[in-house]
Amino acid sequence: MLNLCVFASGSGSNFVELNKFAIKNKTKIFLKLLISNNSNCGAVDYAKKNQIDYKIIKFSRVVDYSIYVYEMLNCLKKNDIHLIALAGYLKKIPIEIIEKYNRKILNIHPSLLPKFGGKGYYGMNVHKAVIESGLKKTGVTIHFVDKEYDKGPILYQQEVPVLDEDTEKDLAARVLKVEHKIYKRIIKLLINNRIEWVGDKPIIKES
Repeated sequence: MLNLCVFASGSGSNFVELNKFAIKNKTKIFLKLLISNNSNCGAVDYAKKNQIDYKIIKFSRVVDYSIYVYEMLNCLKKNDIHLIALAGYLKKIPIEIIEKYNRKILNIHPSLLPKFGGKGYYGMNVHKAVIESGLKKTGVTIHFVDKEYDKGPILYQQEVPVLDEDTEKDLAARVLKVEHKIYKRIIKLLINNRIEWVGDKPIIKES
């Protein structure tokens, strides 16, 4: 069984969907922990209501960076975490965590990377930029995390149309529906050993 930790900073809708998925697949995966930098977010509220362990870990100028990293690493180790899924987590993952959990950290991003990725491209910022660009399609990307924002090896992408009448909220809602479906689907492939690496590229194996 894989122990899963979700990192989230906001409403936590993907966190909710991943918990439902874990409950349905309880012989293979257990959502053991939420880590957040925001004690007042929806993800933390959901964790409290559903008896999911959570930890608030913040970095600020008054906290030594090494203590911040140690607290995060120690929390993951104590909970015997095997896989990390980022779900709207707005802080950069420390390089020490990436090295320790190499090829074990997934992120979901609301665009077709490398377009509209990188620092500052999150949430409505992404959808606003897509609409302003005039492009007729956007999408969702699931990728493994490396030391650069949204630059890690891409595992899966799915397109979403951009309609002429779309507002940012319209597009965000349509993209989010796809996120909820494919994050669970990809993690299911992972726990069933259907993802392999060819060099530095992750490949989904045919069934």
